[in-house]
Amino acid sequence: MNVVGLNSLVIGTIECEKDVFVAGRFEGTIITKGALHIYPEGEVKGKVKAKDLTVAGRIQGEIEVTNRLWVKNSANLEANISTRFLDWEEGAVLEGEVHTFY
Repeated sequence: MNVVGLNSLVIGTIECEKDVFVAGRFEGTIITKGALHIYPEGEVKGKVKAKDLTVAGRIQGEIEVTNRLWVKNSANLEANISTRFLDWEEGAVLEGEVHTFY
């Protein structure tokens, strides 16, 4: 498990096999074969690639999800998204494009 804690700023690259949790700010690239969780206070700016992604916070950049993307009603995305499956809650905001594949 990898964590970017509340009130933290991390700049760089995270590449891992396990889940990643972001409650603070992250700028750079996150690549995980596990799940990525962006909490309501969490912000990610950069490139994201994950098996599964749950977003309740903010993402700016490119998103590639090889399985399922869950977007919670508190989410704000300025991103181009590529995903296999998409679950979107009413109230979430997107500025960008969504592409799905099988």
